Order: sequence, then structure tokens, then C-alpha cells
Amino acid sequence: MASNQQTQEISHKANEAATQAQEKSEGVMAQVSSAASGTAQQASQILQQTGEQVKSLATGAAETVKSTLGLNNTSDAAGSNPTAGTAADTTTTPSNTPSTTPNNAPSNASPANPKN
Repeated sequence: MASNQQTQEISHKANEAATQAQEKSEGVMAQVSSAASGTAQQASQILQQTGEQVKSLATGAAETVKSTLGLNNTSDAAGSNPTAGTAADTTTTPSNTPSTTPNNAPSNASPANPKN
């Protein structure tokens, strides 16, 4: 059997080992926490950058659609006619002069009758 002194030494060494293990685990936990914090910050930055890129792409796509449909807000040199340069400028109205072909007579120049 172990003597009282040996028991106290063993108990003391066990307490020291437990204290060292506790300190070491606290240090490791601090490192893990720091790494996790840094990773979370990096993830946040990546998400923010991705969000900005998506917003930029969506804005560009919207502008392209507006431009294609002629809905963009650019103005002409005069600055007041939003339909300048569009099909609205090139429309024509029928003339008041009488036609040489009656309305019900076939025309030789008709695109529906290309053989004539």
C-alpha cells in the first residue's frame, strides 16, 4: 500500500496535470474561436461581394432590356422629344390626292399578286 505522503504526491501531480490540461484546452478553444471568427468574417465579406455583383448584373440586364425595348431614359439633342429617332418619326399619313386605281380594282403592283 501507498503511504500518506505518496498519496499526497500523486494527488498533487494529478492536480497539476488537470490544471495544465485545462490551460491547454482553453488555449486551443481560443485558437478555434479566433479561426471561426475569421472564417465568419471572410464568409460575410464574400457574401457581401457576391450580393453587389448580383445587383450590378441585374441592373445591367435591366438596362439592356430597357434599351432593347426603347424604354431607356436617354434624350435627343433637343432634350425634349423622347421618341426622336424611333418609328414614331417615320410614320406617314395617306395623301389627299385621289388614287388612279379604283379601290375595288386589282393592282398589278400588289405584293399579293407577284406574277402580274
